[in-house]
Amino acid sequence: MMGKLLLILLLYHFSLCSCAENRPDPRIVGGFPTDISNIPYIVSIQLYGIHHCGGSIINKRTILTAAHCLTGVSHRLLKVKVGGTSRYHNDGELFSVADLHTHEKYNAKTMDYDIGIIRLRNNLTLSNKVKAIPVNPKKIADGTYATIAGWGFKSMNGPPSDGLRYARVPIVNQTACRNLLGKIVTDRMLCAGYLRGGTDACQMDSGGPLSVREQLVGIVSWGVGCALADKPGVYSRLDSLYPWLNKLLNKLT
Repeated sequence: MMGKLLLILLLYHFSLCSCAENRPDPRIVGGFPTDISNIPYIVSIQLYGIHHCGGSIINKRTILTAAHCLTGVSHRLLKVKVGGTSRYHNDGELFSVADLHTHEKYNAKTMDYDIGIIRLRNNLTLSNKVKAIPVNPKKIADGTYATIAGWGFKSMNGPPSDGLRYARVPIVNQTACRNLLGKIVTDRMLCAGYLRGGTDACQMDSGGPLSVREQLVGIVSWGVGCALADKPGVYSRLDSLYPWLNKLLNKLT
């Protein structure tokens, strides 16, 4: 039975790269290897012991990720791995999940309101490899360079990376991004990437961080292919979604 579940999971991951024109694909191409101590707020969300999505530590009990990483998945099947540079479950420390919360307006077809949180059963012990990152509630200026990181595909058709990788990408003007990708880009989305292509988040980076000066400004959400010219990556925009997040965190505290 477990073998069948693992096979289904693997088929699910490799089916995510649908590269139809301007179709949202839940999704570090062109990046560089790094150690978890350089990005200590990133986590690997594991399903059946396999890396499923990325996430970010925002306090000792809470992981911020994408709603599409949590939809249709029981919290009992998930573990959160912290403090590990590789994507494998035996590198770092695993934490059980107490509860999941996704935005009530999340739309799986359009990827709008693609934000969710994981509440852990136990508090994290913070260290040089496990740190919380603050969420920036303010809009980020166009052209600002942001950091993306994850264990996702190293090219559009895979395979995923064994070790953590990162890259730097510029924030793209919202109007310019809509002109490139269409009206599907809403006010809850933020675009980042090089118009020449070559560097981007990709499949299995979903839910991971987009950060500027050690503050979280976005969540890896979707893209048209990976690292294609004139197709910047799309992230959940945290300045727009911050009120929902702040209200939920106050309720859970």
